[in-house]
Amino acid sequence: MSDATIVITRPVGDEKILTDLLHHHGYRVIHEPLTSIYLNHTLRQELHHALMDEPDAVIVTSRHAVQALSLLSDLRDPFLICVGEATARVAYSLGFTRVSVAGGNAQKLIGSIGDSYDADSRFLYLSGEHVRVDMDAALTAKDMHVQRLALYEAIASEQLSDILIEHLRRTQIDAVTFLSQRTAHIFTELLAKAGMNKSVAHLQGFCLSASVAEPLQSSPWKSIHITREATLASLLECVNNVFER
Repeated sequence: MSDATIVITRPVGDEKILTDLLHHHGYRVIHEPLTSIYLNHTLRQELHHALMDEPDAVIVTSRHAVQALSLLSDLRDPFLICVGEATARVAYSLGFTRVSVAGGNAQKLIGSIGDSYDADSRFLYLSGEHVRVDMDAALTAKDMHVQRLALYEAIASEQLSDILIEHLRRTQIDAVTFLSQRTAHIFTELLAKAGMNKSVAHLQGFCLSASVAEPLQSSPWKSIHITREATLASLLECVNNVFER
């Protein structure tokens, strides 16, 4: 087991599973949320009308989209297509009764929908304000109809916490984890804002994909690691391969 200190950059409420996994393997964890989630209450009526229009399915690509749906609507019987198991578990826990899982990432979800639905199928796509994969365009290219509602927004932090900056100055952090390209962008920008760019020279960066890692390339990280798969289990495996070898 390792005693390395690892930073988790997920929003408040999203960090627990990864924190527990890392703690179980002996790592110390610092939670530095780089975004805060805000619900868009103004879309309540539009969401209601969209659901009453009875789409073939409702696409959700994050737990926040499911949570927003549960808060803005009392309906629990729309058919949900969830991007992965974690999102599906949240849906079940919130009382949704018809839930399917597709692939584990957005590209596999698009492929699964293309294989399972005919042209002219209609979907309601619930997302955040910022998305990396253009689900609308991908499904429209398959002659399907998609209505997207951005039910929440992940607002970027304006600065790194004083505690994290002090840990960086004292070289008391060994690694930072990134699960999205946007959080990698935010971290890079906030490091520059704090004048701490060089502090990553002794840090390991762990990313869920090559695209997530792209914003980190402009900084002198000790090493940047890409997980084998875009899962928390693969992220933990990647961390262990570095710190327990």
